[in-house]
Amino acid sequence: MPEKMTDDQRRAFLAEGTRTAVFATVRPDGRPHAVPVWFAVDGDDILVNLGADTVKGKALKENPRVSVVADDPRPPFSFVSVEGVAEIVSDADGVRAGSELIAQRYLGEAGPEAIEGWLAYATSPGKVIVRVRPENIVAIAKVGG
Repeated sequence: MPEKMTDDQRRAFLAEGTRTAVFATVRPDGRPHAVPVWFAVDGDDILVNLGADTVKGKALKENPRVSVVADDPRPPFSFVSVEGVAEIVSDADGVRAGSELIAQRYLGEAGPEAIEGWLAYATSPGKVIVRVRPENIVAIAKVGG
């Protein structure tokens, strides 16, 4: 039987392991754009690193509303869907801090050299951190019973 996650369960689910999320924006012409991304959590906010001039970055300049969905495809299946408003963080310290959280999550086991290599990319010119501030959250555990 599906169960609604508590806030603590939702935060733990989003922070667990190296699962990716689907990050969805709306292009200026109204078409959706959804791609898998690495992400980190900061309280209830979701952090994503991206290029300001990518399809995602350009879409966010026109419409900051986004959806981020992370799921566990293993039985009994669970997911968290976050709809919110994206805040673009472009100052160097903010980009570095958010990128470090993401790098530690996905590359922590690979060691400091791997982290530093990715951080060089993630903090290069044109890179930003998107801080998704949740407005609506659906978090369901045991979807498959």
